[in-house]
Amino acid sequence: MNAFTITSRVLLMTSVVNSTLNLWAQATGARGPAQPSTPPKTQLQRSTASSIGWRARQGQYYQRNFGIDILGVERVSSGEMLAFRYVVLDPEKAQAFNDKRNSAYLIDEKTGAKLTVPQMEKVGALRTTTTPQPGRMYWMVFANTSRIVDAGARVDVVIGDVHIEGLTVEAK
Repeated sequence: MNAFTITSRVLLMTSVVNSTLNLWAQATGARGPAQPSTPPKTQLQRSTASSIGWRARQGQYYQRNFGIDILGVERVSSGEMLAFRYVVLDPEKAQAFNDKRNSAYLIDEKTGAKLTVPQMEKVGALRTTTTPQPGRMYWMVFANTSRIVDAGARVDVVIGDVHIEGLTVEAK
């Protein structure tokens, strides 16, 4: 037998043994090592749970009145920026969100810090300003250069006359 044949047989046997052991473990309900008691929720787990609760309580209001489904706010670029994302459901109602004449900023509820959308020299404002289309995701980025706002923080997003309260910043 050559080396290739031996290697092929060893790999085949290893695969068969692993499959057999997995099937046996599933059939007998075998579990791995004992799991420690449930640890306390981390800041990220709390923020995810609170954002889900926010979507259930207030998300429908923005869908009905402003034609958008808010996906949330999350840290990007190592926390130096915060991205607010939303999906347009009704383009007519969502016009204000993509109108570049409407100023946009994010307010940290704890510190009161007001973060703005950066204006780049060659690119312009870091936000989507195209005509909204149903089913498409849009975004705007807020500068968080001092990292004042961290994951788990509660923030408000203001776009023109629209004030979105109580969003939780997610870690990416």
